Amino acid sequence: MFFSLLLLWHLLATASPVDAAELIRADRSETILRDAGVLRIEVGGVSYRHTDRALSVNADSARMWITGGVLSRARFFGRVTYRDSARTLVADALTYHPQSELATFRGGVRVIEQDRLLSARRVTYRKKANLLEADGGVVLNYSRKRISFRSPAMTYHVLADSGLGMGGVQVVRLPETPDDSLAVRSDSMHFADLGDRMRFSGRVRMDHAGMRARASYGRYFGPADRLELGGGTSADWFQTDETRADSVTLNAERMHVHGAGGNALDTIVLIGAARLRKEAVQPENDDTQEVLADTVVLGMAEGRIATMDASGEASTMLSTRDGASVDLKGSRIRMGLLRGNLDSLTVQGMGIGAYVSSDSAAVSRISGGSIAFSFEKGAVREVRIRERARCTHRSGTEKTGDIRLSGDSVTLRFDDARLTNVHAEGGVRGRYKPAESGDAP
Repeated sequence: MFFSLLLLWHLLATASPVDAAELIRADRSETILRDAGVLRIEVGGVSYRHTDRALSVNADSARMWITGGVLSRARFFGRVTYRDSARTLVADALTYHPQSELATFRGGVRVIEQDRLLSARRVTYRKKANLLEADGGVVLNYSRKRISFRSPAMTYHVLADSGLGMGGVQVVRLPETPDDSLAVRSDSMHFADLGDRMRFSGRVRMDHAGMRARASYGRYFGPADRLELGGGTSADWFQTDETRADSVTLNAERMHVHGAGGNALDTIVLIGAARLRKEAVQPENDDTQEVLADTVVLGMAEGRIATMDASGEASTMLSTRDGASVDLKGSRIRMGLLRGNLDSLTVQGMGIGAYVSSDSAAVSRISGGSIAFSFEKGAVREVRIRERARCTHRSGTEKTGDIRLSGDSVTLRFDDARLTNVHAEGGVRGRYKPAESGDAP
């Protein structure tokens, strides 16, 4: 009996096969015979190889259960490194089932594959299915694309590079500067194609360089660099530079954000019951633009709205820096902004509207196939009306007189909110009542 036990106790370096394809090495090895099989305890520089599977495991120690001469289960501890033909996994501990090729890693797990790095507290690797199931502070980084997926739990199909994040997901683009950060949060997320396609579900939130958007669901398309948000979308952010600061709010059924994956937004498209309000936050820049339409397209430049193009039952209400206001409707309204200041405004499709002077003493009501406003330092300087142009101007102070005018085109010119010149061409008809003070245009 003593001799039999002695044979089962080894205190020397070993290199022994379990079957023809498996090789186990360790500095010390203890073998214990049990009714269910053999338990081998490996200590110091443990190495496990499976040549047919191109698989290797290195660790500080291991416990191996052998049944019928076949390794049925193994547990590795301390600085565990697992390698196969596709990827490397590092952890504090590993439980491995060779027959099913199921590996469960625990403690500081890292999965390394080309330009992808996944980390978590626990990872179950189903090699036959090429599936990773991770939980506990899961982070998946795509170093080449500079994006990171984070969630409490994640299922990742490594061969197809697709997966599902659950329990509150966050996608972060690593910024080049603090002003170009991007983060998208949601309850869950499907992703594929190296992060080029994502689908967000439940309480979607996007933050990009000060802009915050909210929606019920979202999709991202990497090749087009387009983030689509839907289900009662809203957004707000501050646009600032050395000259002025603006508060912007957006609302629509859907919103497409182009350039979300880059350093700066390119275009924002509001679709369905679109509404925009842009308001200066400094007293010296007291102007506001509000737009309602079926669709609004915003062109961005240097982090600011540079153009606004509203179409489909479009309307806008403006207050200019001098205190005047403009109310317009048409099938299409376009605005140009220079460093946040309103620079141009056009209305197409039988537009109608009104211009009220800064002191509310004069009102110009206008209509026509197209209407174009030009501005100087935030104040209206000229209004050009084309195609069945009509204009009615009334002054409560009787300084300019009352004017009714129509023609192929009508041009109004203002100075300090005062109408100074009216010019009409082509089939002109009108009526003019002079002001009693005699200083009419």
